[in-house]
Amino acid sequence: MIRIYFAALVCVAIFLSYFIGIHVGNVRCNTRIAESNIEHIVRDAKIMEKTNEVVYHTGTADVRRILHEKYTIAE
Repeated sequence: MIRIYFAALVCVAIFLSYFIGIHVGNVRCNTRIAESNIEHIVRDAKIMEKTNEVVYHTGTADVRRILHEKYTIAE
């Protein structure tokens, strides 16, 4: 009788370890995807900052000067 209980206990342990393994795998996958998304967001923010650096550091007087130099009426 003890052998039957032991075999049943081993089967239950294998069954539970299978489902726990699936859960751990899903959690790791979700963590990896979240980290990847964070890296993409940070990378995109850095690209936008580099792209708009001229706009961030350009004052109104500089914009007027640049537009005046590029778009004056030539005689």
